[in-house]
Amino acid sequence: MNHFDGLKRAAPQERNTDPMAIVDLLDEIARTGIEMHSLLVWHDGALIGEAYWAPYRADRLHMMHSVTKSFTSMAVGLAISNGKLDPDGRVIDHFPEFRDLAADGIEAMRLRHLLTMTSGHGHGISGGAWRKLRSSWAADFLARPLQYVPGEVFVYDSACSYMLSAIVQRAVGQTIHDYLRQRVFDPLRMSRRLCWDLSPEGVNSGGNGLSCLTSDLLKLGVLHLQGGRWNGDQILDPDWVSAATSKQVREVTLGVLTGEHYLGPGEEHGDAKPERRDGYGYQWWCGPNDSYSATGLFGQGCIVFPNERAVVAYTAGMDDNDRRFQTAIHERLRPALGQWRGFSLPPRLASLELRPAPPANRLRAPADWEGRYRMQSNDQGIVSVSIEREGDNIVFLQEDHRGTHRVLAGLGHRAESVTTMTGARLHHSYEADDGFTVAAWASWGKGSPEGWMRLSFDWVFVETAFRDTVHCYLRDGELRMHRQVNVNSSELSLPALHGLRDGARREAAS
Repeated sequence: MNHFDGLKRAAPQERNTDPMAIVDLLDEIARTGIEMHSLLVWHDGALIGEAYWAPYRADRLHMMHSVTKSFTSMAVGLAISNGKLDPDGRVIDHFPEFRDLAADGIEAMRLRHLLTMTSGHGHGISGGAWRKLRSSWAADFLARPLQYVPGEVFVYDSACSYMLSAIVQRAVGQTIHDYLRQRVFDPLRMSRRLCWDLSPEGVNSGGNGLSCLTSDLLKLGVLHLQGGRWNGDQILDPDWVSAATSKQVREVTLGVLTGEHYLGPGEEHGDAKPERRDGYGYQWWCGPNDSYSATGLFGQGCIVFPNERAVVAYTAGMDDNDRRFQTAIHERLRPALGQWRGFSLPPRLASLELRPAPPANRLRAPADWEGRYRMQSNDQGIVSVSIEREGDNIVFLQEDHRGTHRVLAGLGHRAESVTTMTGARLHHSYEADDGFTVAAWASWGKGSPEGWMRLSFDWVFVETAFRDTVHCYLRDGELRMHRQVNVNSSELSLPALHGLRDGARREAAS
């Protein structure tokens, strides 16, 4: 079969892998309610397992969050291999215009310290903080006071990855997206739609902001598994690959994410505690069983198992403290690779669904529910909400401080549309200024207290980890609305809102 990604396929048993291990993994995902979006398993030179949970698909880009850092690592490795950068060069030398504002001790910070997250800062920056910053991100980084001598203490920091991106761009004269396009993305037949956010300075964000196909993510892992070789060509320096995926830092603690910052190794935040890890390379995490991985918020990842000659790539919408999937991969799938018991893989991978749309309701919609509802003053900047029937769909319109936003939702089925719906507070500060594709359904139910009807919406932003649930409670021209999200780095729900339908207001006024 001719696949658009160019990856070789094989049945698990053709690679001496027990197909039931994949079936058992899928059963575990279903049993525990883990919200998976995609799963690819590569073993011995071929893709042996491929699953997408509808409405996620093989041809949809997915936001990668901090998986992005391992892509940035490739750009740094290429620039070093081509003599454009020195890993022991001083960071400040690449930003002479910011010398006067740089923090004390910054002269000791080297490129190598950015690669290993040992910059000397006491707290790390999350993308959720810098996406709100309209001034120079590089200047902000260099001005932050140092708490440690660079090279001594690991503090996870997306700002380190951004600085790597900025340094490579200054060294090679193009963004790292463009630099990698010719040297890595095109030779590996990665998607031409692969995209990467830019800072106000016109620099790829480095630590986050990359969106790609899950097959592109798999190729990242396979390229490193193969020592930087692809179809007989040496794409990356094998010495760089070895160094990048080895334990450059052994004492590694991932600090607690507060929403906008990663705390230092000894700090707690509420019930959250820092997490000890197995080690860190050059923008790659080191794991058990000699594995290494690229991982991102909310369940994005690519795990490489060199000893088993395997790679597992996946996307999801799960809490970062939820380790069930990673545990299942390491303890159940990995040991089964190369251990075939003589079974074939059932044809079930094509029928997976994230969360099926409910059947068309038997409940009758309340009378006079359609129309425009003017919302009471609120901290979300929402002026009005309009709800209208359109065939077997419902159109949800929201007017707020950013404009008017539309979501099409199917009754008893999913409907897709492109929306600019405001959502930064629930979506790790990401805003759909250019529009996100949303697959949505709506259903009627009985509300509480008695006499209210509930119109529920399920919005799956299929290029991201985010799935919003919106409940609209309706009665006699009144609307009470509540919105929540499956995963976020801070709040998971917004304060409830109250509004009156235009007609109801006029009736009340008369």
